[in-house]
Amino acid sequence: MTPRPLTLSAAALTGLAVAALPLAAAHAADASRCAPSVHAEVNTELTERFGTYGDTAGRWTGADSAYSVDLPDGSVAWLYSDTFMGEVDENHGRPIESPFLHNSIIVDDGGDLTTITGGTEAEPESLVKVAGADETQRWYWFGDGTVEGDVLQVMLLEFVKTGSGVFDFEFTGNAVATFDTDDMSLTGVTELPESEVNWGSAIYEDPADGYTYVFGVEDNQADKYAHLARVPSGSLTTGEWEYFADGSWDAGPDGSARILEGVSNEFSVTRYQGKFTLVTGDATEALSAKIVAYRADDLTGPYTGKIELYTTPETGGNVFTYNAKAHPNLGDDGRLLVTYNVNSFVPDDLYEEVDNYRPRYVDVYVTF
Repeated sequence: MTPRPLTLSAAALTGLAVAALPLAAAHAADASRCAPSVHAEVNTELTERFGTYGDTAGRWTGADSAYSVDLPDGSVAWLYSDTFMGEVDENHGRPIESPFLHNSIIVDDGGDLTTITGGTEAEPESLVKVAGADETQRWYWFGDGTVEGDVLQVMLLEFVKTGSGVFDFEFTGNAVATFDTDDMSLTGVTELPESEVNWGSAIYEDPADGYTYVFGVEDNQADKYAHLARVPSGSLTTGEWEYFADGSWDAGPDGSARILEGVSNEFSVTRYQGKFTLVTGDATEALSAKIVAYRADDLTGPYTGKIELYTTPETGGNVFTYNAKAHPNLGDDGRLLVTYNVNSFVPDDLYEEVDNYRPRYVDVYVTF
């Protein structure tokens, strides 16, 4: 992949030319000169780190979701949903018998990677399973996570199979998984109130006001809308959740308002260069290759000023990309580390080439 700079102004105008323009045109020229500048390039360090591990460790060979959460000891927990385990063959493919899980975690301790699953190393299972359910018919995918004291809390999205097709499934509920950060053991699952919103698309911690903010998605297939809830910090599973609607926080679990249209099921929200910045795959277009950002003065929005950050080069033919997000814990105020997922509509592609089902890592340099 090569850097993809985003050109945002059509032409350079001299001061004399601007002075000669009508006032409205001069204002437009000033705005173009102040428009954000964007440059993106592959993060080779993470690409090589996870590529080498996936090719040689004999454990994790690829997954999607790829949220990241800083742990108390300085390591990073990478949270994955659907996950392939096992070996990579001499053709850089996956054996057809490769174990397939619905969720897993990799702990990155200064470049030393460890895969955490349920079951055993010889017979791995999903790290979190729906109690009493046949996992081919009912399962959890991971959302974003946060640390409370010495525990890791991870949002869970429960899905149920509705038919025989690859994409025949539907959302059925929200929960939270709790892990002991000392050994990453699962210590409990807490069900959340019934809601049509898929909560856990993004989590934003605000130490200034003492709340954990949880974004979710109202997923109507072609139309997806971001929603927002909050709970006092440190009490994700024990505190009273509040839901944002009509400028206040008194809505119920199904009364929250749409705050932005066109988000992917997974995205990120961070404080970046003075404003709240939401990074997402562009769900205003079907199967879009675009990763975009919106900005807001307040966490609740409105999110405006859509800007293209990157175009995924893998998208095309059977292959599609999805669920782009930034990782503020791994970037800074001049760089966004952005990941996105790669997949194929043809399952055979995922076995023929492991890279058809592995996250990608991109550094996006944005100046607003």
